[in-house]
Amino acid sequence: MRESYCGLCDDCQLGHPGFLETVSRLNAYLEQFRANVWLHCFPGPEGFSLPEFRRGLEWFLAHTECPGCRNGRGLDDCPIRVCALARQIEHCYQCPDLEPCDKYVLLLVQFPDVKANLRRRQLKFKAREYHRKLEGDKK
Repeated sequence: MRESYCGLCDDCQLGHPGFLETVSRLNAYLEQFRANVWLHCFPGPEGFSLPEFRRGLEWFLAHTECPGCRNGRGLDDCPIRVCALARQIEHCYQCPDLEPCDKYVLLLVQFPDVKANLRRRQLKFKAREYHRKLEGDKK
């Protein structure tokens, strides 16, 4: 199971059946269509390397099982990962300092909803914790 501290793995398309089917169909279509025959019509900056493109498609088909940064992948020096490990938390939504956290600046450029999603999870987490406490108080 892929897991991350920041929550991006929850929405990752890598390994998603619909995504893999699309990549596979595109790969087969390129083979059938023989795109390399007309690619020379777009030289220079308009063109691209069809072999590189195909290599990218093959990469997606070969790398469907990323375990996420909590299970050995990702950047060792990711500031989010480093912080979560130092605080000994499993997910950033468990952190009391999530709202003012500035470690998401780079992620927010590509994934503008990542912190809002974590805040929602944080609220659910706090509600569960509160209900557990209430149940414990009743005993």
